[in-house]
Amino acid sequence: MKIYNNQSLENSLNIKSVSKFFIEINNQDDFNDLYDFIKKENLPVLIIGEGTNLVLPDKFNGIAVKPIFNEISINKNNTISAGASVNWHKLVLNMIDNNIYGFENLSLIPGSVGAAPIQNIGAYGQEISNLIKEIHCYDYASGDFINYSKNQCKFTYRDSLFKNSNKIIYKVVFNSNNPKLLNFEYESIKNFINNNKVNSSELGLSEVSNLICNIRNKNLPDPNIIPNAGSFFKNAIVKKDVIRTDIFPLKDLIVWDLDDQYSKIGTARLIELIKDKLPYNKNVGLYKNHNLVLVTNSNASQGDVLNYAYQIKDIVFDTFNIMLEIEPQVVIN
Repeated sequence: MKIYNNQSLENSLNIKSVSKFFIEINNQDDFNDLYDFIKKENLPVLIIGEGTNLVLPDKFNGIAVKPIFNEISINKNNTISAGASVNWHKLVLNMIDNNIYGFENLSLIPGSVGAAPIQNIGAYGQEISNLIKEIHCYDYASGDFINYSKNQCKFTYRDSLFKNSNKIIYKVVFNSNNPKLLNFEYESIKNFINNNKVNSSELGLSEVSNLICNIRNKNLPDPNIIPNAGSFFKNAIVKKDVIRTDIFPLKDLIVWDLDDQYSKIGTARLIELIKDKLPYNKNVGLYKNHNLVLVTNSNASQGDVLNYAYQIKDIVFDTFNIMLEIEPQVVIN
C-alpha cells in the first residue's frame, strides 16, 4: 500500500482537486492495511478509477483510494476476469480479439472496469449488467471480502448496489459464452448503417466496434481533448400524467413507453428545447454536438459545474415538470 499526502486527483472534467490522502492498493493483502488506516484517520473515503465520472471539490478532506489490479484472464469455465484498473475500452478490444460477443456496443466508453458496474454503464442497446457473472469487493467499513452474484448487485438504469457504498471493487467476472448475436436495434446505429450504405450482414465484432467508435466520436467529445464527464444527466423516467405539455407538445419530445404508467424521456431533447434560456458561463457549457454533455475549461470549479447543472435542472423542471438526475458522482466533503 502506498500513501501520498495532498495528492492532485486527475479527472476528466479537468477540475483542479487535491485529496488530503491518496492511497494505491496493489494487492488483496493491502486491504488489511487500508482498513486500519481508514479506522485511524476517520475521514470520508472516495474510490477513484480514471476519474471520468466524478465532479470533484477543489479540496477533498478525506482518503482517495485507487485500486490497481491490471490483470485480464480468460478462464476455462466460460468466464473472463478483469481487474478493477483495466481500461474499459482495452477490455472490449481484448474481448473482440478473442471473438467474445456482447461487449462491442460498449466500445470507447471512458473509465475503468471497476467503475463500470457502479453506474451500470450502457450504450447503444447494451448494459454491462447483461454481461456480468459476479463482482469481487472489499468492504472497507467491515473489513470483509465479499463476492456478489449478478442478481445480488441490484442493477437498474445507471445504478447498482455499489453506488454510495463502502465497497471497493477489485475484480469483475464476466460471462464469455454470450449469444453470438450483433445488436443493431439502437436508432443511431440504424441511421449510421443506412446513411453510409453499410451491409450489416457483412459486419463482425471488430466492424461493429469501429462503427460504435465512429458514432461516439461524431457525437461525444474526447475527454483527453475537451474536458467532460460524458452524459451529465440520466434520461428521465416519469409517470406519463406528470409531463407538462402546454409549452412544448409531447410530439416534440423523445418518449419511450415503459408500461401503462411510466415513460422514459430523452433528456438531451429536453435540454435542446430550453438551452436558449441558459445564462452564459465562461467556464462551463453544453457540447455543440450533444446537449447531455457539459464541457469545461481549465478554470472550472465544482461550483461552476454544479451551478450550471442546477440551472439546467430548474429550467427543465419549470418547462416540463420533469426533475433531472445528475449522472456523475458529485463528491462532497
